[in-house]
Amino acid sequence: MKKLFIIGLGLTVSSLAFKANAQTSQAAANDKMSFGIRAGANLMNMGKIQSGDQSYSTDSRVGFQAGVYADLPMGGGFAFLPEAMFIQKGAKLSENVAGISLDLNTRISYIDIPVLIGYKATPELTVFAGPQVSFLLSQKSTGALNSDATAESTDTKNFSKSLAGGAVGLGYSITPNINVNARYMMDFQKALKDDANQDKLKNKGFALSLGYTF
Repeated sequence: MKKLFIIGLGLTVSSLAFKANAQTSQAAANDKMSFGIRAGANLMNMGKIQSGDQSYSTDSRVGFQAGVYADLPMGGGFAFLPEAMFIQKGAKLSENVAGISLDLNTRISYIDIPVLIGYKATPELTVFAGPQVSFLLSQKSTGALNSDATAESTDTKNFSKSLAGGAVGLGYSITPNINVNARYMMDFQKALKDDANQDKLKNKGFALSLGYTF
């Protein structure tokens, strides 16, 4: 019985030592500066389009995003999380206005620069939020009236060249190298710069991505 007690005590001590060592290693990893790449999909819309006295809610469309990020520990579980992302935003609209069938489809490409602050609630889970700025790259809009021939435009003259916005979300580390990231994004400024009637036309939506930390 005494031998069994000694063996059991030894196994318990070994287990606790292993767990403490693993936690120490994880904590040390969380205190290190790291960089990575991220790619995924987003579901975005542009709020409401105004037409006379009526407003019409746009439908969401799927877009692609990819870019790079950094994880810079600040102490106390907080981290500075800057990113640079290529992202496709935009929206779709199918409405019948005064007996006229209208179909619009817009895809707008930006470079987003989120400046996020994260808090590591656990070694794996990070909650983050912060402002971001979006720089216009290109746009492609198509439209059709009563299902007639589709008109297409790639002119960016009336689109805002930069937009201030914000993001909030969660990041989860599956392994020390692989993580998933989910967020909600919203622009604070309207997408069209010269149209005072379209002040509710702003990019917003959700994004889900997979990241790899080097």
